[in-house]
Amino acid sequence: MGKTAEHLSRQSQRRRIGIFGGSFDPVHEGHLYLAGVAKEAVGLDEVWFIPCWISPHKTDRAPARGELRVKWLRLALQGIEWAKVNELELKKGGVSYSYETAESLVALHPNTEWYWIMGGDQWLDLPTWKFPHRLAAQVEFIVLARNGIEIKPRDGYRLHVVHGQHPASATEIRLALAAGDPEIPFLHEGILSMVAEGKIQ
Repeated sequence: MGKTAEHLSRQSQRRRIGIFGGSFDPVHEGHLYLAGVAKEAVGLDEVWFIPCWISPHKTDRAPARGELRVKWLRLALQGIEWAKVNELELKKGGVSYSYETAESLVALHPNTEWYWIMGGDQWLDLPTWKFPHRLAAQVEFIVLARNGIEIKPRDGYRLHVVHGQHPASATEIRLALAAGDPEIPFLHEGILSMVAEGKIQ
């Protein structure tokens, strides 16, 4: 086998994994919807849900404990073979910066093509993130265009735009949980059961 054939063979074996970071406080059907749309659009092998310890974009509010959010994720992702939970940021602790997560994953799994999954609002805010160019050097971006947000390409950023809409809102769900609502749409029944049993601390 010649060098070119060997190179193509190695390339064909590279896994394609989507990184879906966030607080997931709590995870809801909207998150799963976006992950599924991204997977189908780009042909991902897996999507890794990576809950942050502290989001640099949400320092005004402490999320639920990391281990609780992991339990919620495992419940919600049960039976979805391509969806995995990765605790890299929780184990690291502190503020979770996307570029650091991407660089760590590339170092740990070099034979992988990485894709960063995000909403259109995050794409607009990306220039304000810490060292976005370092993130862009490691990943391709899968961005969900919704609510009329126009997704424009940026030089040096590899972009895939996907389209879709889901009505779930983490903010509304948190308010409903705080109010003790017995039925909350777009939330996994296992999470609702944990809430009903008082297992939310």
